[in-house]
Amino acid sequence: MRGETMKRIIAIILLICIVALSGCNTESPDINGTSDNTEMIPNETTNIPNKDIPQGSIEEKHFVLESNGYKLNAVYTYIDDGNAHPAVLLIAGSGPSDYDETLGTLKPFKDIANGLAKEGINSLRVDKRTFSYAANFDIKCGIEEEYLEDCNAAIEYLKSQNISSLYLLGHSLGGQIATELAASIEGVDGMLLFNSSARHLADIACDQYSALDPVNKESYTTYAEAAKNATTSSAKGYYYYSASDYYWVSYNQIDVAKNISNANIKTLIINSKFDKQSFDEDLNLWSTLFSDSANVSICVYDDISHFGYKIDTTDPSSIYTQVDFPSEVISAFTDFIKGDR
Repeated sequence: MRGETMKRIIAIILLICIVALSGCNTESPDINGTSDNTEMIPNETTNIPNKDIPQGSIEEKHFVLESNGYKLNAVYTYIDDGNAHPAVLLIAGSGPSDYDETLGTLKPFKDIANGLAKEGINSLRVDKRTFSYAANFDIKCGIEEEYLEDCNAAIEYLKSQNISSLYLLGHSLGGQIATELAASIEGVDGMLLFNSSARHLADIACDQYSALDPVNKESYTTYAEAAKNATTSSAKGYYYYSASDYYWVSYNQIDVAKNISNANIKTLIINSKFDKQSFDEDLNLWSTLFSDSANVSICVYDDISHFGYKIDTTDPSSIYTQVDFPSEVISAFTDFIKGDR
C-alpha cells in the first residue's frame, strides 16, 4: 500500500511541475482572413503519410476558429477522398491546453487524431480559450467561457463539413463537458469519455491534494464542500483548488450521470487502473451507474497513464517518457465509432 501511495505522489508531483513550466500563451494567433467564419494560418494543409490509406488522402487543415469574438487555433484532420467520414471533436481536460493537449514531450490529441485518421475517421482539435487568452479569463468566468461556447462553435464547424456522423471525445474534465454538450445538442451520435469521472471535480481534487499532503486532509475536505455548495448568491470570489467560487457555481450545474442518461446515445468509457489522477472511487462509480446500461460500454486498462500512453508500472516517471500512443486504445476508439456500440 505504501508503495502505491508513493507512486501516486510522485506522479502528481511530476504533473504539477510540468504544468507549471508549460506556461500560457496570452497573445492572439497570427492569422490571415478567409471568406467564411474561419481564418487560415500559414501552411493550411499537411499530408500525413500512411500505408493503409492512399497517399495524399489524409490532410491537416490548420485554421482559426472564431467563437464569441475569440480566435482559436484549430486543426481539422480529415480524409480527402470525396466521401463522408465519421468526425470526432477532441475536448481537452482542465487547465490551459493547446490543440495537441501538449504536456512536456507528450501530444496525446495529435497522436489520437493521426491514429483515427489512419482508420478513416476525421477529427477536430482546438486551443482552449484559457490557453490563448488566459488574461481574459477573469474571476467570474466559468464552464461556459472555458468550454461550452468554444465547443459549440467547433461542433458547428464539424457539422458544416462532409461527415457521416459526429462524436465527442473528452479527456478527463473534457469528458464531463462532453456529457453536458451531448445532453443539450442535437446531432451528436456518440461520446467517448477518456480517463474521465462521474465524480465531482472538487472531490477528485481533494483526493489528489490529500495524497500529497495527508496531514491537511480535513482542510482539503472543507474546501471541497465549499466548492460543491457554491451558489450564485454565496459567491464572493473565494478560491478553492485554484478556481473561484463563481467557477464552481457554473461547474455545479453539471450532472454527468444525468447527462449520459438524457443524451441517450452510445457512450464508451475508458479508464485505467494506473491513472494516478483518479482513484478506485472513480472506476467503481462508473460500474455502479452504468454496468447494466445498454448504451454504455466500460473498458478499463491496466497500464496506461492519465494521458493514454503505455507505462512501465514499476517506474512512475515513465508516465512522461513513453511517447508511443497505444494502438489498442486507438482501436477501441475506432471500433466504438464504426460499430453499433
